[in-house]
Amino acid sequence: MGQVPGLAWWQLVLSIVPILLSLVGGAIGGLIGAAGVFANLSLARKPFGTPVKLLAMVGVVLASYLAFFLVVGLAHNLLKG
Repeated sequence: MGQVPGLAWWQLVLSIVPILLSLVGGAIGGLIGAAGVFANLSLARKPFGTPVKLLAMVGVVLASYLAFFLVVGLAHNLLKG
């Protein structure tokens, strides 16, 4: 994995994980995943301690996936009628 200045390997991994939603969710997954990536990259550069950063970044990953499933579920229910 390439080096990103100022980021540890685990920060880079947690920053990339939300964009995997684009593989299963198309445009909706891509939009939510991109928002999660930008949020995690922002958190990774904040001057928080490692435990706080880790919890916050994992929270963003979980929130991204939850938001995706909520949006897709809502869209499915609205379109199904």
